[in-house]
Amino acid sequence: MSPLTKTQFQNPSSDQMTYDAMSALFQKHIGPGRFARTAYRVREQASPENSFGVNAYDEQELVGTVSFTPLNIAGNNSACLLGPLLVAPPYRSKGLGLELMQDGVEFARSKGFKVTLLVGDLEYYQKIGCTHISPGTITLPGPVDPMRFLGFEMEQGALQQLNGQIKGE
Repeated sequence: MSPLTKTQFQNPSSDQMTYDAMSALFQKHIGPGRFARTAYRVREQASPENSFGVNAYDEQELVGTVSFTPLNIAGNNSACLLGPLLVAPPYRSKGLGLELMQDGVEFARSKGFKVTLLVGDLEYYQKIGCTHISPGTITLPGPVDPMRFLGFEMEQGALQQLNGQIKGE
């Protein structure tokens, strides 16, 4: 396996090759069920040109990606939604997912975001400092297991300032 190259992206839909590669990776490894998830509802509300993230390539092949969607929570625009995060099976369990998350969180921080929210397994995402979101403080526009609704502060105390319904920006 050759060394991987990671690149930041802004608005993947503006670059047809990047968009096609990401769509193919999602279709192959997640399938159409991803469209039914509550987190996808949030992404649907957002303007595509606002999304950003980090991709990993082996030569010219996209082998991992993490995306972020800016959020509006009751007028507060300091948070973003992490996801989807996807690493192709041959590249899993080698730390690539964690690297993508860490690089993505730093990219989000450089863009001025103070909180990252996501829906996922605490056991995995606590590697970047995620904790459970207190029930009733921040809500999503659909059902989510409260034990899977997680957040990470990039600025101390920023999560306490968020209260209300999430909307993609």
